[in-house]
Amino acid sequence: MSRIMGGSPRFDWLAGGATLLALSACYGILLLAGTLSLMGVTLAVPEGVWAGVISTLALLAVVGVLLGYWRHRARAPLILALAGAALVLWVMLGRYDRLMELAGFAALVVAAVWDRRLKRATRKQEN
Repeated sequence: MSRIMGGSPRFDWLAGGATLLALSACYGILLLAGTLSLMGVTLAVPEGVWAGVISTLALLAVVGVLLGYWRHRARAPLILALAGAALVLWVMLGRYDRLMELAGFAALVVAAVWDRRLKRATRKQEN
């Protein structure tokens, strides 16, 4: 079963990639809008769509860590990723708090890096 679900390196990028995309969607759009406004151009981004994209990418990062869990069986990165995604979802869909947002993204980054290291270590042990 682990060979089917988490054994393939095809999705090793998912946790880190989705986390980076979520960060880029959140702070990249802010940077772009700020830069454009300095040049006199207004960028109107629907907040619901913006929050939905960030939330979806955060959940995708959890799926990536879950795929790694099936390979290395370490629960801690998965729990950290779930906590990070929960914070991001709360901030995006509930009450906004910058500190909670940063903590959620930090947890996702740490979980993705931790998961990647565990995947590499597990792959080396299998070879």
